[in-house]
Amino acid sequence: MVLEAAVRDGDVVRAADVNATTFPDAARSYLADGTGLGWRVPERVREGARFVIDAEIVAPVRASLVRRFGVDDPVEFAGAWTRAEALAKLADVPIITWLSRHGLAVPADVLEDAAVGRVAWRTEVRGDVVMTRAAALSGAKPRDSGVVGGAL
Repeated sequence: MVLEAAVRDGDVVRAADVNATTFPDAARSYLADGTGLGWRVPERVREGARFVIDAEIVAPVRASLVRRFGVDDPVEFAGAWTRAEALAKLADVPIITWLSRHGLAVPADVLEDAAVGRVAWRTEVRGDVVMTRAAALSGAKPRDSGVVGGAL
């Protein structure tokens, strides 16, 4: 299975009624304006893989976050944040734990997993929303080893 291709596919819908009933086979993320995104994952990803989506509405970055993470561009920050959230979800690690270990960087060992197709993600901007879709082969988790590396 080529996860890198799979995270590019599928329909992403933004709606007010995104939930487990209206999007039962979709990865879901909820936005600050009360809407949500539902990623209707392609069949080839659903079988044998876990999938997640995280999204944020682009907004000015709070000064405390700029000081902590060194990123003040709203789109760049939202992209890095949604990647961290998606990888934390795949690793079954709370985002606060992920951030304390890795910040917004993608750990080098996650990059190694992506190179062999075990973990893949795609970050993109759609209108006022930045989203990251990610998938991992079932049973594969991004390693949460405490290694800090990679670039935003």
